[in-house]
Amino acid sequence: MKKEEIRYHKKGISLRLVTWIISAFVFLLSSALVVSLLLITNENNKIVQSNTNYITIKQASTDVQLASDYLTDQVRLFVVNGEKKYMDLYFHEANVTKRREKALETIHRLSVGTVKHEEIHENITKAVEKSKDLMNAEFFAMKLICDDKGIPYTYDEVRDADTSEVAPEDRQNVALHKVLGNEYVDKKEIIIAHVDIAFELIDGLIRENSENSYRNLRTLIIYQTAIITANIIFVVAVVLSLFFLVIKPMNIALHAIERNDEVHSYGSREFNYIVNAYNDVRSQNEKVKERLTYEAEHDKLTNLYNRTGYAFLYRRMRLSNVIYVLVDADGFKEINDQYGHDIGDKVLIRIAETLERYFKEDYAFVFRIGGDEFAVLVENADERFEKTVVNRCEQINKELSKPKGRIPAITLSFGIAHGKDNDSTDTLFKKADQALYKVKQSGKSGVKFDK
Repeated sequence: MKKEEIRYHKKGISLRLVTWIISAFVFLLSSALVVSLLLITNENNKIVQSNTNYITIKQASTDVQLASDYLTDQVRLFVVNGEKKYMDLYFHEANVTKRREKALETIHRLSVGTVKHEEIHENITKAVEKSKDLMNAEFFAMKLICDDKGIPYTYDEVRDADTSEVAPEDRQNVALHKVLGNEYVDKKEIIIAHVDIAFELIDGLIRENSENSYRNLRTLIIYQTAIITANIIFVVAVVLSLFFLVIKPMNIALHAIERNDEVHSYGSREFNYIVNAYNDVRSQNEKVKERLTYEAEHDKLTNLYNRTGYAFLYRRMRLSNVIYVLVDADGFKEINDQYGHDIGDKVLIRIAETLERYFKEDYAFVFRIGGDEFAVLVENADERFEKTVVNRCEQINKELSKPKGRIPAITLSFGIAHGKDNDSTDTLFKKADQALYKVKQSGKSGVKFDK
């Protein structure tokens, strides 16, 4: 038995000076306290399990969005560049990795019990269905590029696409329109909207879970206060002990809980257990909220904003006087093939750290939007800042072109566009993407500004 437990029992034993009735009441009080502690432990376990499920559901919802965006990126890269590797990556995700399907299975398994759970599952299901609907247009576009570039039909889905009505001279333009046109973008927005609704529902469940936990803990504390108050009626001597060991710290705790502050340990061992349980629940809820927000918007490898964070910030920016820098790592696949994925990951981390170091202003945001593709958004940047951005890109290439320890050298291609009053998120992206495409055509490792 620990010293703290011995001291506690010694204090309890001193109550033998009072009547057997008081002793019996103290025994009942202790039993009631043990029951309440067990209830708190059980409540805490339920909270932990619920929050774990919500984290899993939210991550699965994020995977649906990431998988959809990944397929879009690969088909667009294939249509723009005509390189078969992007089509292979596309079908590896669609037919092998299957993040959308696995995420949907996870959400189906965990989303049971309430109407909100069913709504989460329904919205993610619609997002997956809409993503799959887009694949017909993507197969169509890929077949047009295969026909135009003379690339063999490796996949049945591409072979089966009916492109007979498209004239040979129109193949490239029709393919681009299929994956970059307004109809395609509108469907992508619907997918994002369904995922966003699911996120809101999950956040609502987390808040509801936190509020219920708070009410349950408050009820248990009030229950204990009632037991202690009943004991005070029996003997004045016990009243003095309870005042310093339970009542005073309990009142402090209640005020702290009402202010949603952390409760400081004070008083009896049982009370400290309750306080720690409450503090743990409160701390876990805060950490869960922060972690959910962070993980939903940040890339695990580089700690940059991910595609979700990119979409969230990009849609809310005022695009006039925004400088959009689209970044692509040159020859990254060859580095992966030659050095392995561990070194490839270190190369991506180095790129991310270098971009963040050169664009460290409060109004500059750096993203990893997929694979070896990055983006930088600089707000409130006038034309005088354009030269600065170009110079920074050149300095970044100069630095990355030198190996660093075991990390091999790499160069980047930069496509830059300056937002105007009439720009939308789509047109600004297209300008940067066109500038990047010109850099790639002219030999990579360069900077191109498309105004």
